[in-house]
Amino acid sequence: MIPYIIRSFRGGISDENQRGIAGSFKFGYGIQIHDTDDVLKSKQALATIFDGNNTTQTGIIQFFVPATDGTTYCFGSTGSIFARSGDGAWNFVYNDENGAIKGAAEWELSDGNDYLFWATATSVARKLLQGADISPDSGAARWTDVSADWKTTLDSTDWHTMKNASGQLNIANGNYLASIDYDGNFDPADLNLRPGNLIKALEERDDYAILGSYRKDNSEEGHIWSWITTATNWVQKKRIPVKGVNSLINAEMPILQGGDNGELFFSDFVNAVPLHGVPGGGQTDPSGVSIEDDIAIFGFYGGTYPGLWSYGRKRKNRPHTFNYDYRMAKGVLGSTISQIGAVEMVNSELLASWKTTDGSTIEYGVDSVSSTTKATALYEGLEFSGGSPHLKKQFDSVKLTMSPLPSGTSVSVKYKTDKATTGGDSSAGAGWKYAVLGSGATTFSEEGGTETIFIISAGAKVYEVGAELNPSSDTTPEIWAITTFIGDEANEYV
Repeated sequence: MIPYIIRSFRGGISDENQRGIAGSFKFGYGIQIHDTDDVLKSKQALATIFDGNNTTQTGIIQFFVPATDGTTYCFGSTGSIFARSGDGAWNFVYNDENGAIKGAAEWELSDGNDYLFWATATSVARKLLQGADISPDSGAARWTDVSADWKTTLDSTDWHTMKNASGQLNIANGNYLASIDYDGNFDPADLNLRPGNLIKALEERDDYAILGSYRKDNSEEGHIWSWITTATNWVQKKRIPVKGVNSLINAEMPILQGGDNGELFFSDFVNAVPLHGVPGGGQTDPSGVSIEDDIAIFGFYGGTYPGLWSYGRKRKNRPHTFNYDYRMAKGVLGSTISQIGAVEMVNSELLASWKTTDGSTIEYGVDSVSSTTKATALYEGLEFSGGSPHLKKQFDSVKLTMSPLPSGTSVSVKYKTDKATTGGDSSAGAGWKYAVLGSGATTFSEEGGTETIFIISAGAKVYEVGAELNPSSDTTPEIWAITTFIGDEANEYV
C-alpha cells in the first residue's frame, strides 16, 4: 500500500487547484492555521451580539468608531446611531434625519475637546464627546447637543469615508478630499484629484494620507494616491487594474481590496501585485477591513463565500497565507449574507456588521468572535494525481491521526474523484462522498480516540480528500495527519 500523507495544514487556501505552498489546501473555513502547532483544528466561531431588528435599527451599521471615552459608536446606513459601552450594553442614541451616514470618525480640536464627526449626503455633523447624557434605551433620539448641519457643503456622493491622517481629519468628498484641521477649520476641497476619480477608501501610512478611488465611468480602473498636507497636490499615484479600490489596510504590508472579484493587491506605489482572490468573488466596504492578531482581515460579501477572510503571517519564518477564518453566524444558520458593512477590532474583540436578505425578509445585526464556542471547520485538500493524472489509481482507505478526541466532538472524512461536480452525498458538497467506518457510520466520535480508518475503495485518476471537524462548546478535534492508502496495483489501470 502506497501512502499519500497530508501532515501540514498552515498554508491556507491555495490559488491553484493542484499545488501550493507547504500545508496549503484547495478550500476550507473555520480552520486555525496560525497556531504554534501545525495541526488541523477549529477556530472560534462568530456569534450574533446585536440583532437590530429587535431595536430601532433600520439599516446596516457602516462604521464603528471606538472612541477615547471607552464607548464604540456605530453609524448606520439610514441615519441611526448606536452606542456600545465597554461592558457590551447597546443603546440607540440618535437618528440623523439627513439619512444614510457615509463616514464617521473621532477628532480632537484645539479647544481641548474630542468630537464625533459624521457625514451624510451633503452635511457634516458634529457632537461633543461625552456631551449630553445617554439615558436607557427608549427608542427615541436622545442626543440633544448634535449640530446635524455643522457644515453643508459636501458634494453628494456614495462615500464620505473619514480618517485621521497627516495631522487632520480627512473626508472623502467625490474627487475632492475634504478636511477638518486642529483648529476646526473645514475645507471641502483640500485636495483635488483628476476629474472622474471618486475617493472611496482612506488609510494612513506614516505621515501620509492614502486614498483609494474608483472611476465615475465605472471603467476597469482604480487608483491609490498619497498626499501630505504640506503638498499642494497629490504626491504619488498608482493605477490598479480593477474596477475601483474598495478598502485599504496597512498591516505587515500595505494591502488593498479592489473590484468585485474578491481580489487583494499589494501596492507600495511602485508595485501593484495581485496577492490572492476569494473563490466565487466578492468585495469589501471601505470600513470592512481591520487587523486581528497582527493579520489583515476583510469582510467579503457579494460572492459565493461571504464572511471574514484574512491575509498575512504570524511570524517571519512562516509564509503569507490566505484563509477563510469566519462565516457569519446567520450564514451558518442558512440566511443569505448580502452585505458586510464594518469590521473593527475593539478592545481585542472583533466586530462585524451584517445584512441578510432572504426573499422579502431583511435583517441587520453585528457578530463578534465567541470566546466560548469553536466553529465547525471544513478542510478540502488539493487535487492529487501522484504525478500521473493519465493513470487510474485505487484509493482504498484514509487514516486520521489525532490528539485524543475530546468528549462530544467528532470528525468525518470525505473524498472526490476525477473533479466530480455532481452526484455524491448532498450534505458533503457537490461531487463529494463521505467515507465510512467499518460500522458503516460516517462520523468518528469515540472519546479519547487517537486513530481511526475510513474506507473509500474508489478508483480515480485525480483524487481529493477532505475532513469535517465538529466541535463541542470550546473544544475541537485536532488532526495531525491525513493518510490515504493507495493500492500498489495503481499503475495497472489505464
